[in-house]
Amino acid sequence: MTSFKVTQTVLFFLIFYFVYTDVALSPFYPQFFDKVFGITDLGYTAFYIFIARLTVVIAVPIWGLISKYFEVKHLLYVGQWMSAVMLVGMAAAQDVQQFLSFTVLLLIGKSSFFLIYPLLIELNGEGKRSRVVGTYHILFHGAIILGTLSGAWIIKLEDPLLLFYGLAVIEVVIWLICCVTFKKLLSRKKTVPTKYVVQSEKKQFRFLVTIGLVIFAFHTANNMIRPYFATYTITDFQLSFVESSILFMIPSVMAIIAYPTIRKICSPERLSFVFAFALGVLAISLMLQGMTSSLLVLCIGRVFYGFFLAIAQSALELYLFNNSTNQLHVNYTIASSFQNGGLLVAPLLASTSVSSYNLATPFVFAGVICLLTLITARLLIFNNRKPLVQKTDAA
Repeated sequence: MTSFKVTQTVLFFLIFYFVYTDVALSPFYPQFFDKVFGITDLGYTAFYIFIARLTVVIAVPIWGLISKYFEVKHLLYVGQWMSAVMLVGMAAAQDVQQFLSFTVLLLIGKSSFFLIYPLLIELNGEGKRSRVVGTYHILFHGAIILGTLSGAWIIKLEDPLLLFYGLAVIEVVIWLICCVTFKKLLSRKKTVPTKYVVQSEKKQFRFLVTIGLVIFAFHTANNMIRPYFATYTITDFQLSFVESSILFMIPSVMAIIAYPTIRKICSPERLSFVFAFALGVLAISLMLQGMTSSLLVLCIGRVFYGFFLAIAQSALELYLFNNSTNQLHVNYTIASSFQNGGLLVAPLLASTSVSSYNLATPFVFAGVICLLTLITARLLIFNNRKPLVQKTDAA
């Protein structure tokens, strides 16, 4: 295996590990806080998740701006050591306030991992972007599946806090592997290539705001359906917890299956049509899941939803990458803040819709938001055929 392939494999592994550790406990926070700190108030779980996501919203673009001046690998090393130290602090926490404080500092360090995705895009070049994006989504959803399955085991440990000591050790081991692997890895351009004409700051700002709003709405819609999914399927369809969990994971499985399609259809000239079509199917599948009383139709809706969710997100990310040639890391981290902003707002909208109407409402509202996002994207982003960053004829 060549040095480049080894480097790429390690970077992809870091993404998988980052997502896996992030989702492993997330469905079980109420049980975790009850078992470890004796907190039974579900409101504290909501507060903890809110603070965690707000931290990421703030921290990610800061790492992106810093990456303009330092090598990404060095920023990853800093983030890894911050994570290792804070994991030890979380394991030794005496009360929930200490645990929360160390969590915030951990997430500041972990936010440096958001630089890995654009780094992989940069290293592979324009011709391999769809392959990198497809691989990313395979690993992302694979980590969600594995994390969800292992989270139930973690929460059964006699002292779950001890797990964080183990994670700290793993973090140091991974850092050592990265130090050996990334010796020749360069990510910071010393000069701006003359073959590119960089768009004005005004156009760049407008691009980031408009695509950021689309990303925000897209992730708001697709995360609205998560908080009450189990309650909805158990209450309205009389499913068991296990059956509900399987139904919940269907979209992640379909996202993995979508990989060959993503590689085939997500060429630059097709992104506008692919995104519009996929988002339209998403909207229909979401409303179908909220309006049906048939378990079979619900299952079919989950299948289509997962498949086209991966395609729509991939097309949106590729459009962002294709128009961020000269500041890939900065643009992606800013876009990620809009994404995490959507993750922050989604549970609040879901809670409001459920309390005002019923458990199926988040699906219908999410479908409507997808349709509005589609219209907005067509008007503000995909209406201009000319790329924001154009190549000149100069060599």
